Amino acid sequence: MNSITIHKQQYEYHSWEMLGAEMFSLAKKILEDGRKFDRIIALAKGGLTFSRSLVDYLDVKGLSSIQIEFYTGINTTAKTPVVTQSLPTSIQDERVLIFDDIVDKGETMQFAVEYVKYYGVKEITTAALVSKPWSKFKVDYSARSSEAWVIFPHEVRETIHLLRETWSARGDQPDMIRAQLLDIGFPEAEVEFFTTIK
Repeated sequence: MNSITIHKQQYEYHSWEMLGAEMFSLAKKILEDGRKFDRIIALAKGGLTFSRSLVDYLDVKGLSSIQIEFYTGINTTAKTPVVTQSLPTSIQDERVLIFDDIVDKGETMQFAVEYVKYYGVKEITTAALVSKPWSKFKVDYSARSSEAWVIFPHEVRETIHLLRETWSARGDQPDMIRAQLLDIGFPEAEVEFFTTIK
């Protein structure tokens, strides 16, 4: 995986094609271990996009999702997890795989595991497409590890807007910002379109 460093920050852009290969790699690891699941629980929003492929590869019938957000108070760094979308069905006595696109610090995955335990599951396994080496929570399976800021193609607009604001605050001009986005790997059509709208 190629990465690029801009303003001392390393970035990796994952195309849909790359993600397809990574999803297969992740599923293959799980299948080769002979693991079986009754349900995959995707962590929204990131895990939703790829959970459909994982359900297919692993031949799992059940698919559910939960959404966990961390709220920060004014002038404080303390974070409290809040479940903003709970499980819509019973999962008692099921073998579940909790899946997210990326595990960074590991707090969301750790909270998800504790939350799902209360539903009386038989077994919990965890997986992510990408894991960070510094994560406090070590997932059972990941396609690979990365130290870079990973950008997925399902978050193009929000990431372009965030980077544009960040780099503008550093004094980067619009032409330079567009060039940096293209260097990272964003498709040209998306860069041209999303740098012109709010």
